[in-house]
Amino acid sequence: MDKIIFFDIDGTLAVRGEIPESNLKALKLLKDKSHKTFICTGRAPFYAKKLFGHLVDGIVCCNGRYILYQNKKLHGEAFSRDELRTYLDLLDKNNLGALLVSDDCSMAYHLSDEEIEQAKKEYGKIRIQPYDDKITVYTLDIYYRDRERYLNMVNVFKENLVINDHGGIGNCDCSTIGFDKGDGIAYILKYFKISKNDAYAFGDGENDRAMFREVNHGIAMGNAVDSLKNVATYITDNVDQEGITKALKHEKLI
Repeated sequence: MDKIIFFDIDGTLAVRGEIPESNLKALKLLKDKSHKTFICTGRAPFYAKKLFGHLVDGIVCCNGRYILYQNKKLHGEAFSRDELRTYLDLLDKNNLGALLVSDDCSMAYHLSDEEIEQAKKEYGKIRIQPYDDKITVYTLDIYYRDRERYLNMVNVFKENLVINDHGGIGNCDCSTIGFDKGDGIAYILKYFKISKNDAYAFGDGENDRAMFREVNHGIAMGNAVDSLKNVATYITDNVDQEGITKALKHEKLI
């Protein structure tokens, strides 16, 4: 039976938006074998689609809350007005900024001009817009600006969110407790009638533990956090040392 493989982006398939050549080859080999491939990321739909839409069958983005298949929206778990208001109130009270992620844009909320300009460089000018309460929101990237605020932020949101720091650069994406990467994967497995035993997930971060929860084969990158390695079925090499290719060969997928 054909298999389905889920890949995190940052630290797993790519390094700061750059995809190693070995990983591009690995994705092509999986396609040639007729396996289904999905990105599973905390990133925005438009960002993941631009980077990987032509390379994989589908994308689970916004840490599970938004699913694309063959570049078309398959499912979305938007924040309710009450959920969003809760997050905005906590941001306000703790002097934090955020990018609120929607279908085609991210909205700047209490961000400095410098932070907005940096976001435009990463995502594109037309993708960063001012906050509009009429636009649907699926997730948020929080800007914490310094270590003290980071530690406070983790504590403030601990009942609602799992924080996934972007390498100490001052911002992070967030997994909601109620619907995470694992829930997105579970939705896809049910949709395609694929068993957990035929499902594989590759990751490196704390939020990737949710992916491993829903598959029987959880592969941690060599550069993964220890908490993910502890629940992995296999630990491969680093992202820049052909870790993906080595693990796919170990699992006899290519």
